[in-house]
Amino acid sequence: MTTLTGKTAVITGGSRGIGAASAIALARQGAQVALTYVSQPDAAASVVQAIAADGGQAEYSKLDATDPNDVNRFASCIADKFSRVDILFNNAGDMVERKPLDQITVDFYRQVMDVNVLSTIMVTQAMLPMMDRGSVVINMSSLAARNGGGPNAALYAASKGATASLTRAWALEFAPRGIRVNAVAPGFVDTDFQKRHSTPDLPAKVAASCPAGKAGAPEDVARAVVYLAGEGQGFINGAMIDINGGMFMT
Repeated sequence: MTTLTGKTAVITGGSRGIGAASAIALARQGAQVALTYVSQPDAAASVVQAIAADGGQAEYSKLDATDPNDVNRFASCIADKFSRVDILFNNAGDMVERKPLDQITVDFYRQVMDVNVLSTIMVTQAMLPMMDRGSVVINMSSLAARNGGGPNAALYAASKGATASLTRAWALEFAPRGIRVNAVAPGFVDTDFQKRHSTPDLPAKVAASCPAGKAGAPEDVARAVVYLAGEGQGFINGAMIDINGGMFMT
């Protein structure tokens, strides 16, 4: 594994689940990590404490990634503290709620698209001036972008499809600057996200139907994030890594 010592990693939504696991994994490879939270400061502090106990460096900040003023404030803090960003993981996002087509309103559309797509655009805009040749952007997509998502999750699936398209477009746009853009696309990962949006028996059902024989864990995605962040993967650009234990084929 290529060391990330001396690199700065910014992770939105890094207080829990995949974001927290990725923050810990990147720090273990030597990166100094700046993670954000929107509503759970204690969880973010726990991640930073875990990294510190492991000998790593990390800090946390509150960020509403859908608010342009807050994004600009956060970017100024990163510029003052680190001056550069080597790894940006646009992890912040949510399904918000499961709704069938006849219940989708303009306000709900904006809520889902803002938290999953607009946040990715605005944070990347704000971090890009601090990213030099050899840096990497990693976006959070989903298996839903490929298969349409679960019941009443069409809008979430559409937002993650948009993220996948942004990844490919930015890979071309940023290539002359030597900045790679890739994405991870998890399937079912047993996190707070699933507990909020799925039934309690779903992990067991996934394990029974998944070719891998289990539900995913946050660390499964974190390993892919570290892989994409490594300098040794400099020819991987515009790719989306599927992390679903083979569920896409079933």
